[in-house]
Amino acid sequence: MSATRPQALAAYRSLLKAQKKTFTDSQVLRSAPFASSETGRFPRGSKLLAFHSARSKTYTEFSAKRDETDEKKINEQIELANQVASLLRHNLAQAVRVDDQKEIYSLRLDSEHELGDNETLRQASKLRRLKNAQAAGHKHTGGCCSA
Repeated sequence: MSATRPQALAAYRSLLKAQKKTFTDSQVLRSAPFASSETGRFPRGSKLLAFHSARSKTYTEFSAKRDETDEKKINEQIELANQVASLLRHNLAQAVRVDDQKEIYSLRLDSEHELGDNETLRQASKLRRLKNAQAAGHKHTGGCCSA
């Protein structure tokens, strides 16, 4: 057994757990049928549709790479799976409708979600504008640009 097999299985399980946490809530999973009896499909926009689509895609991707022997490629795929699981856990949140009469939603956040202040986005935007101004060949003084 390869040393990467346990890592791959751990990444697979981690990804499935992150998907379950992100795309479902326990009441929906317990009470909803897994598919409509007439069509065999989930209702459009359903949390279960997202959950089962993500789970199916994960299974397909892992199965397709099951016979991979290149250690470097295997490690890259394991790292990708771990990154996706982290993204699902920390950056994606479900919105739950609060009022049926109005379009009011509440975000379901927990202690794992990252709550930023957008300052890094503002800094990146300023830096990008400055680089673009320098590339255009004129000085940027911080206010408006004079060409």
